[in-house]
Amino acid sequence: MEKKGRYKLVIFDLDGTLTQERSIWEYIHVRLGKWYGFAEEYQNRFLAGKISYQEFCERDARVWKGMRVEEVLEIVKTVSFHPGVDELISHLKQRGLKLSMVSSGLSLLTNWVHQRYGFDYSVSNDLLHKNGILSGKVRIQVYYDKKAEWVRRVLQAYNIKPEEAIAIGDSRGDIDMFQMVGFSIAFNSSCRDLDQIASTCVQTNHLADIIPKLPI
Repeated sequence: MEKKGRYKLVIFDLDGTLTQERSIWEYIHVRLGKWYGFAEEYQNRFLAGKISYQEFCERDARVWKGMRVEEVLEIVKTVSFHPGVDELISHLKQRGLKLSMVSSGLSLLTNWVHQRYGFDYSVSNDLLHKNGILSGKVRIQVYYDKKAEWVRRVLQAYNIKPEEAIAIGDSRGDIDMFQMVGFSIAFNSSCRDLDQIASTCVQTNHLADIIPKLPI
């Protein structure tokens, strides 16, 4: 039986967890008509182990070289959230938990969500630009399956023990994050390995359905 009140922090994945899109990178490509038969191949090569995550992201970023940051941000802001996100965030805040995001997606989305929902901490990857124009380069801070280091940083920033943190994610990229915390929730997971290490699994289209599963 989980002890109520022991948890102080929730660490969210973003793409596919808070949003309905599994990848903000893919979403932007699709909206620009650059995915099928083009950028899609970069993802396939990465998943097949033929290119590194760094190269995968760099190839993606080059597709958008010369675009205005504001133009891409407008696309980002059309991403759909899972129903119940407001209810879940409100529930967590009412109980005094810190809210953070560790995402291998893009800071254009993460920063917007951070401000919109009043998160305490967030980190993701930056599209580099000059004078508001994308340079085609990217600063990788969060690698797809290497989130543990950032979990450590978040915990240290708020002087919170690993066993006092909750993680919520949906994919293979969240495995090491789940291994770092006291309680974890696999939400609409696409990965059997993640399901096996999660404290609980929730298959639903409504984020508020997580609330009864929370040990807070």
